[in-house]
Amino acid sequence: MSKIVAFCSTLLLLAVIGGSVSGQSWPKVKDVDLSKLSPNDFKDDELDLPYYLKHFHTVANSVIESGPDKGYISLAVWRRPVDNKPYNARIMENILSLAYFYATDRPWNPYFKSEAVKVRMEAALEFWLRMQHSSGKFSEYGPEKWNLAGTSFATLCMGRTLELLQKSGGIDARLFNRVKAAQRKAIMFVLDDEEVYEHGKNYTNQYTASFPGALAYLKMYPEKEMQDKFERRLEQTGKDFQSPAGFFYEAGGTDHGYNMNTHHSNSRIMYDYTHGKPMARAIEKEEEKFVEWLAFNAVKEPGSKYFTLNRGTETRTPAPVVANYIVKSPLGEHVELLRAFTPAKEEITENNRNKRKVLTEKWPDVGKLDTYSPTNLLHLNRYQWNPSKAQQAAAMRKLPYLSRERFTHQRVDSKVPVVFTFVKRKNYYAAFNSGKVTSSRQRYGIGLLWDPVAGTFLQSHAATKDAAWGTKGPGDLVYEAKDLFAEMRINGERVNEAVGNRDLELGVLTVHYPLGEAGKKELTFQENEIRVNVTHQAAFKEFLPLLVHAKDEIDISRQGVVTISKNGKQIEIVYDSPEMATLQKTDIKSGDQDAVTIVISARDKLTYTIKM
Repeated sequence: MSKIVAFCSTLLLLAVIGGSVSGQSWPKVKDVDLSKLSPNDFKDDELDLPYYLKHFHTVANSVIESGPDKGYISLAVWRRPVDNKPYNARIMENILSLAYFYATDRPWNPYFKSEAVKVRMEAALEFWLRMQHSSGKFSEYGPEKWNLAGTSFATLCMGRTLELLQKSGGIDARLFNRVKAAQRKAIMFVLDDEEVYEHGKNYTNQYTASFPGALAYLKMYPEKEMQDKFERRLEQTGKDFQSPAGFFYEAGGTDHGYNMNTHHSNSRIMYDYTHGKPMARAIEKEEEKFVEWLAFNAVKEPGSKYFTLNRGTETRTPAPVVANYIVKSPLGEHVELLRAFTPAKEEITENNRNKRKVLTEKWPDVGKLDTYSPTNLLHLNRYQWNPSKAQQAAAMRKLPYLSRERFTHQRVDSKVPVVFTFVKRKNYYAAFNSGKVTSSRQRYGIGLLWDPVAGTFLQSHAATKDAAWGTKGPGDLVYEAKDLFAEMRINGERVNEAVGNRDLELGVLTVHYPLGEAGKKELTFQENEIRVNVTHQAAFKEFLPLLVHAKDEIDISRQGVVTISKNGKQIEIVYDSPEMATLQKTDIKSGDQDAVTIVISARDKLTYTIKM
C-alpha cells in the first residue's frame, strides 16, 4: 500500500510542477483580429485598451506551462529585462491583465471566460502563491530578497484581481480562497512590520501602494482587525511620510515624478473606496498640503500646457515639466487648488475625441508590443471628478506667483535640514534651494527663474554636469551639487530658519554660502534684478542653464552682455569677466523647450546681474 501512495504522490507532484502527466500542452490564447472590430466599440475610458487587447495573447502565451517555473510570466514587458526573473514578484503584477480580460464581459473581448486564459491565470496564481514567504512578504531583486515594494505592489494588483474574479466567478474555489488568504497575509505583514514602515518613511509610494489592496480586501471581506490597523497606519503616514514643506518623501527628499505619478496613482484608488466617508478627509488633508507645495514649485508657461518644475531638488526621477492634465485625481472635488493641475471636463472630452480620431485613422494598427503595464487597468471604472474650465481657471489664478505681486516665502523640512525659498517680485519669480543633499542627483542654488511674460528662462537640472546652475571649479560638478548651507538676510537682518511654511518679511533678500574651501558666493534679490558675486581661488566657470523655444533668441555677441529674447520680452545677463560668454547646447528637453547653458569663464572673482 505504501508503494501505491508513494507512486500517486509522485504523479501528483509531476502534475503540479510539470503540467499534465500525459504532456498535453495548454490550448493557445489566440490573436484577436482588430479589423473585425472598430474604435467605436470602445467607450471613452477604454480607448487605451485596443493596444492591450491586441497584444494580450502574446503576454498570456508567455506564461510558462511546465517545470519548476510553471505559471511564471516570462515575457519582459513590465519591469526591466534585467529584472525579469522568477523571484521578482513585480513581474507577476500582470496577473491582473490575465484576470481583467478573463473576467470582463464586453462585446470586443473574445477572452471573457476563455479556458485558454483560465489555465494560464490559475497557473500564474499558483506560482504567485509559491513565491510568498511564510510571513506574507515577497521579493523583488533577488531570491529571498524580501522587500516592501515587491510586497506592497503585489497587494495593489492582487486587490483588483480578487475583485474581478469574485465578481465574475469561474475560477477554482479552493485556489481563490488560498489567494485571498495570501493577500490578507501580505497586507497584514505591511501593516504590522515596523522595519518596512521605517523604510516607507523614505519611500512613500512603496508603502502607500499597499493601501488600495487593503481597502479592496476590506470592501469584499470586512474585518475589524485589519480595519483598525489600516486606520492607525493611515493616520501615522500622514505625519511620517509627508514633509512639513508639503512633499512626500522619496529617497529621503522630494521627487516630483514619484509624488505626482506613483503616489498619486495610489491615492486616486484609495479615494475610490473612501470618498464621501470620514476616512477620505485624511487623504484630502494630505493633498491640500501637497498641492500648496506644488503651487510654489510649478510655474505656468504663458500660452502653453506646461508647468515648469523646480526640479533641481529631485531625488529619483527626471521631471522637468508637468502638463496641466498630468495630476489625474478626483481629489480636486474638495481640494480647490488641485484643479489648476488636473484636466478640465472639456479637456477630457477633447482629448478623447482626438484619441479616437487617431485610433480610427490608424486602425487596426495599434503599435508594436512594448510596455504592457497592469497599472492602466487599476484605474478603469474608478470614481472620477474633474473641474470645469472655469473652475480650473479660478484655481490657476490662486497660484501664489500669479495671485500675489511680492513675497518671500520659505518652506523648511523637519527630517533633513533643507530649505526652499521662493522670491516673487513684480517682474520675476525665483526658487532657491539649499541645505543637505540626500541624493547624488540633486543640484541646489537657483532652481528656476520665471518672468510673467517670457515664462521660465532659467531652470537648473538634476543629475547633470553641464545644465545645473552654479559655479564649477576644478571638479566635474558645480559646487551646488553638494551640501549648500546658506546664510540668509533680509535688509541685513539674519533669517532664522523654522520648520514649516511661512512668509518672511518683505525687503532685499541676500544669500551667502561657501564654495567648498575655494571661495564664497553672494546673491542679492532686488526688485527688478538678481545680483551674483563670486570669489574663487584661481580659474572657475559660472553655469546658467537657460530654456529656449525654437523662435527664441540668445545673443552673446556683445562683450559683458547676454541678451535673451522670449515672447517679446528681453532679459539681460550683465557680467564683468573679460572673457566672452559661450553658449553650450545640451540634450535636455523641458517640455517644448531646449536647455542651453551660458558659460562665463573667470578668475578669482566674478559679478553678474540678471536684469528683468
